[in-house]
Amino acid sequence: MKFDPELEKIIANSRLVAIDLNSEYISSFHFLIATLKSNNIPQKIFKSYDWKFQKLIELLRSDDKKIVTKYYLTKELDHILKNGAFYARIYSDKKVNSEHIILAMLANKNSYAGNFLNENGMDYFKFKSECEKIRIMKSNKFLEYFGSNKRLVSIGLLPFI
Repeated sequence: MKFDPELEKIIANSRLVAIDLNSEYISSFHFLIATLKSNNIPQKIFKSYDWKFQKLIELLRSDDKKIVTKYYLTKELDHILKNGAFYARIYSDKKVNSEHIILAMLANKNSYAGNFLNENGMDYFKFKSECEKIRIMKSNKFLEYFGSNKRLVSIGLLPFI
């Protein structure tokens, strides 16, 4: 499944966020911050909650790291991006969008950004509900059962469904 052009832009912005924060890698935290830099559904939801992720930015900036020319995705973000296709399938979308990636983060108990969002009061179903206020989302209930179950997602079951 193809990525939506807006999602590709967010991924590119994730690299710029990582560079700005002197990180040697691109993680789900960088992706989360990059969503704020473009016009997408997660950005609208985060903006409605007045989330600017300042504490997260300060935490990432506090590590004293050298800038390197090569940036790589963490296994965690790579796994989330791959699972994004499953969430696009749940909602019968032809392309993977940024909201699919955020849903993948929230459903994965091993996602750093997903856990960060959970700690700030955002879970899978709350985010889905907020998305439904912005756009029509009809889900395949069978697939959504698997996609919203943190244990099943964490053991890597999604690619086999």
